[in-house]
Amino acid sequence: MKIKSLMFVLMGTMLVGTSCSDTELENGKEGSGTVDPVKASGLVSVYLDKNDLEASPLAGDVLVEGSRVLTLNVPAACEKVYMKYNTVSGAEAIKEFALSPVSRSGDAQNFNYATNRLASVTLKLPEDAVQPTDETDGGYLFYHNTGVVMFEDSWPTQPGSWYDQDFNDVVFEYDLKVTECQSEEQMEKQGSKEELLLTLDVRAIGGRYPTQLGVILEGLDSKYVDLISANIILKGGQGTMESLGKELLSTKSKVTVNVPSWNWSSDPVGARKRFAIVTVDKAPAEGTVIRLDGLSSLSDNNQDFFQVTQGKERIGLPMLRAEIRLIGKADLKDADRTAQLEAFRALILDTQRQNFFIVGNGKEIHMKGYKPTSSYQAEYDALVNADSKLVGDYSNADGYTWGVKLPVGTKHAHEGASFKEAYTGFINWVNTNGVEDKDWYLNPNAEKTIRYW
Repeated sequence: MKIKSLMFVLMGTMLVGTSCSDTELENGKEGSGTVDPVKASGLVSVYLDKNDLEASPLAGDVLVEGSRVLTLNVPAACEKVYMKYNTVSGAEAIKEFALSPVSRSGDAQNFNYATNRLASVTLKLPEDAVQPTDETDGGYLFYHNTGVVMFEDSWPTQPGSWYDQDFNDVVFEYDLKVTECQSEEQMEKQGSKEELLLTLDVRAIGGRYPTQLGVILEGLDSKYVDLISANIILKGGQGTMESLGKELLSTKSKVTVNVPSWNWSSDPVGARKRFAIVTVDKAPAEGTVIRLDGLSSLSDNNQDFFQVTQGKERIGLPMLRAEIRLIGKADLKDADRTAQLEAFRALILDTQRQNFFIVGNGKEIHMKGYKPTSSYQAEYDALVNADSKLVGDYSNADGYTWGVKLPVGTKHAHEGASFKEAYTGFINWVNTNGVEDKDWYLNPNAEKTIRYW
């Protein structure tokens, strides 16, 4: 089966703010109960599934005030989203918004990165939302983007069948938040105009070869990055964070944080030592390159791997996180200022600028349609030229690919379970070129997927 035309990327874009018409608001289940957007403000969270909020986050605890907007990824087939907020009465409320054709622009069903078409919807803050006690973020514009990436580690070896792969050799979640300062007063206080906060969380390792995961932030040139902060964290439940090592507000072109020996405090094999290294390099011509090394040390052994083997999941074990903060230059003017703003903003609005990859068996593996880092380009070209079935975009002549990007709540497959077994609606979605079973990723086979990790 040839599937060249299908990108296997399910994300569109959603705009959450406080500036929509009553016509748009009528799409919400609670009607148009809103107030003047200048007066409306509050902390909100947005989800895909009302019945399973924990597994379907789009954005959490985001300050919405005045004309503040927040740009989010949203699955192209999504028909509803849910906003959770605190009310003036002290209760917690959830408001439903239907994403009808009236309220969204672009063709969401056919969205793909090749056309860069975006689907958007504007939601207005409910009138009973609590005013935040801390409004120091006034004058800022937020853009938000989140998801999960799943990789096979066998490239350039040809798979027997694309959809028979389990896509759990490396599974990691990502979150990007770009902040744009629109207030000269706030800029004087904070000292920056734009910045990016990126987190990479290692969810599962189901392969023997992977050593690193990473991302190229394409177009984010070194001339736009003034300061770099890098932090290696253990992210536990209830928002707990344990910093293992960090370097803050560095002016260096390349920042490395090395944690040579660590283990989880609740680790039943506590004698096993692990390592983690995060590197942020703003020098490459293609953009800023971020790598998290140490994946090979996460598995307890080569049979059970890490959070993929049925019956061997370690529920509640903290995830290893790389947290990167990139701060733009504050003294740019005119065209340079505009160019920096566009470079940061494009990382969210043009999601093809997010070039995720892994390193397995010494080889860089990217998703279909992306290029390797400049340091790996020569080796990549040699491997592609030596194999007539490989296409120069990390796919082969049959359209097979080694990496996919999905909504953040999407569960990953058990070790030994194929992707078509884990998601029974997936094959029909492929065969109909995305017309049917658009929500296949919301209906996992409970016996073939990991629910908790």
